[in-house]
Amino acid sequence: MVQGGNTKPSESGGFLSRLFGRSAASGSSRQANAKAALDLPDIQGFILRGYRMPMVRHFLLTVGVPAEARKLLGRLVSGNESDAPQVTTAEDWHVGFEPGPGDDPDGIPRRKPDYCLNLGITWPGLVALEIRDRVPTLSFKSFDAFVAGAAERASLVGDTGKSAPPHWIGGFGAGGDHVLVTLHALNPEAMAAYSDRLSALFVEGGAFREIWRADGMALMEVKDGQPVPTFKVHFGYTDGISVTTIHCGPERYPPDHQQPCEPWLFVLRDDAENYLMPEPRELGLNGSFAVFKMIRTDVVGFEEFLQANKDKIDPELLAAKMCGRWRNGVPLALSPESDSPEGGLPPERLNDFEYVNADGSGDPRGLRCPVGAHMRRINPRGQPVTGQGQPGGSNNTHRLIRRGLPYGPVYDPAQPYDGIERGLLGYFINSSIENQYEFVLGHWVNDSEFAGSVRLNPKSRDPMIGTQDPAESIFVIPRSNGVPVKIAGFSSFVTTRAAAYCLLPSVTAIKFIANLG
Repeated sequence: MVQGGNTKPSESGGFLSRLFGRSAASGSSRQANAKAALDLPDIQGFILRGYRMPMVRHFLLTVGVPAEARKLLGRLVSGNESDAPQVTTAEDWHVGFEPGPGDDPDGIPRRKPDYCLNLGITWPGLVALEIRDRVPTLSFKSFDAFVAGAAERASLVGDTGKSAPPHWIGGFGAGGDHVLVTLHALNPEAMAAYSDRLSALFVEGGAFREIWRADGMALMEVKDGQPVPTFKVHFGYTDGISVTTIHCGPERYPPDHQQPCEPWLFVLRDDAENYLMPEPRELGLNGSFAVFKMIRTDVVGFEEFLQANKDKIDPELLAAKMCGRWRNGVPLALSPESDSPEGGLPPERLNDFEYVNADGSGDPRGLRCPVGAHMRRINPRGQPVTGQGQPGGSNNTHRLIRRGLPYGPVYDPAQPYDGIERGLLGYFINSSIENQYEFVLGHWVNDSEFAGSVRLNPKSRDPMIGTQDPAESIFVIPRSNGVPVKIAGFSSFVTTRAAAYCLLPSVTAIKFIANLG
């Protein structure tokens, strides 16, 4: 989530600064050696940098002629922009936003500002590209989830019922979902031009066949008579505020109470503590893994649910208690009674708080922000939880980086039953799908026991993204008078429409694949 309410972005600096701008804050001195610590030109850009472009298109490809497919992947990292659009890396390309701590603010940006390109390859994709046939040492022994795939492990993360693989669209989970190509663009003209180039390249020599595509776009609102992109999701909340800080990462991060994450949690590195590098080393080093998801959001059901419980609790307060933030982004931890605290909150304060301090103080019982709220489940900060038992300690080994945009038009409460699907498209990036994505969804989102010594109702799950059964769903809001508000009988507000477990190969890895002949 990003700025909202009294904390809107600056109106100065023109469209690009509003679109790409981040809240300025001095980076940690430990980030000064970013270039030495991370091989930025070898790492795909969206692993470490937020592009802040207003539109995205995802192409799902199935391999046609393996040799031609491998050759085409090589062209995407050849450095020859005139031949093919190039994969965007994490090196300095500070177009439209503040350079990071290791960037040269006076240097010429290395990437064109009108598009960014990235790609992921599934395990069936590696097989279809004939990598396994050509590389006898191929091994992902620390990454069983990647090899098994999203469909086989769907039940571990709550993708059951309507979210189960048989209901997925576009061929996801059916074995032909081989390569995901993601194109971000600054404007519709760039999106159309680069999409046309890519589509022509995909079919050259029968390399690939496109089997699905979907578009995401920042939700727009009118300001001074002009449509401008916002940082909101369809449920009405301001998004993108909680930024995962990476030690020695290339971006500047707003200050918060959390320890910076080690780079090996998001970039495959030799110094990792809980996994072995894939083999051959060229295929794994500087890569990452990501879970691509298309998630439908039931906006009508959510708004009706809020109103149905207005006799128990104010609808906007209920929305805040479920999320952990007011819809404008103000956290309950700092302002539990109002979304407009006296004096306001500057942007850099919106993520600068703690739930439980090292001495046990803070909000351990969830009187300000319920322990079972969405934001507190997916990032419990210093709350002692499953996987970490010390008050005020770090839960970093389970952190995720999310890169995504909404799909579908802005929800109009005056026309709630328009029949248009709305949701989110994007990636959850991590070095270990098992220990990060699957752990968070399986233990923190869809389990009542995640909160350690805090006893939640045994049927309690994340009220916003958890897999709910109306016959037993419950969300409990503690109150200081000891009489909690209990909300029950609600359905899931999100449905998985598609999912894929992807390797995000480094530039070196893509060249390695291309050079297999």
